[in-house]
Amino acid sequence: ALFDALRAARLALAQDQGVPAYVVAHDRTLREMVRARPGSPAALAGIPGFGPQKIDRYGARFLEVIAARPA
Repeated sequence: ALFDALRAARLALAQDQGVPAYVVAHDRTLREMVRARPGSPAALAGIPGFGPQKIDRYGARFLEVIAARPA
């Protein structure tokens, strides 16, 4: 369920920016978020494929999605 929610958030972010979804994050990155369940921007920095620019652009939305779905 969390993976699907992250994919939906990724799609919405991509549509807002007019870019393909994979530019926002690859499926592999979303799967790692499901596994690690980061709770802060600093924790997102440990997710492969999620550097400072992506954290600034998209991190808050992904963290909201993760926080809304407890383990």
